[in-house]
Amino acid sequence: MKRILALICLMMMGVATQAQQDLLLSQQFYSRINKNPAGTGNVPDYDFFLLGHYQYIDVKDAPKSLVFNFQSFMEQYNSGIGFSLSYDNMGVAKSTTNAKAVYAYSLKLNETALLSFGLSAGIQYGYFNAAEYTYEDYSEVTDGEAPNEKMTKLNPDFDFGFEFSTPRFLFGASVTHLNNNESTTLTAGRHFYAYTRYMFTLNDTWDVAPALVYMHKDLIDVTELSATAFYNRFIWGGLTYHPDINSSFESNPVAVSLGVEYRSFRLGYVFDYAFGKVSRLSGTSHELMFSYSLENKRKSVVYEKFE
Repeated sequence: MKRILALICLMMMGVATQAQQDLLLSQQFYSRINKNPAGTGNVPDYDFFLLGHYQYIDVKDAPKSLVFNFQSFMEQYNSGIGFSLSYDNMGVAKSTTNAKAVYAYSLKLNETALLSFGLSAGIQYGYFNAAEYTYEDYSEVTDGEAPNEKMTKLNPDFDFGFEFSTPRFLFGASVTHLNNNESTTLTAGRHFYAYTRYMFTLNDTWDVAPALVYMHKDLIDVTELSATAFYNRFIWGGLTYHPDINSSFESNPVAVSLGVEYRSFRLGYVFDYAFGKVSRLSGTSHELMFSYSLENKRKSVVYEKFE
């Protein structure tokens, strides 16, 4: 199984110029500052967010990803501040780490509308070690063209975005890795994001939030359609469909989410399964999310934002 996993990872590395991309995670609406710095400060307290994504969970050295976000809002400066750390391990011998400081400035357009602009700055570290691969037949797998030594690269990294929000409506767009024109084995190239979400109230106990997310990078175009139902803003569940529309829908991932929110705690789980011709390679994945908000005792009257 490890050889199979290594072959999959090598195939992914072989097309890295087109395929090296940001983490695509289903629960990012709850803390999106690593995708769009303009979303920083959407909570008045000190918010800690942790998300883990696991693929082929029963296989040793399988791909895994981790995101940690921290953010808060300083009303006296109309500013959100934060920090984001993400780690993406593609399995066996390849990984990417991003660490960034995040800032957003908010303009209050009226009593119900807010426009924010955000910028993040930090580093991106890429790692690849061919010596950790195990080949059954080196020539058949690589034709002798694969790198045979450890490679690392440290780059500066910047993101920029804007976000318009009301208590029920959200629209945002961003560009990540502004200074990287193209992707390589060790660096992720420029990504473009756009998203929107609206919260419909059905009755006193039920709300429904449909959402649309779009990501573009080189030859990759991923569209994410989702709908999440909230019961008393305590329990939620939803469905997400997020294919790469440029691959002729050969892979059709569908995710099911469940979560609970109680006081300052939020806990979520996502099961993702890919249907289609390449489902054997993409397989299933699991996603766990935990967040906690520590009260900011110095906050005053806080403008209500979309969370």
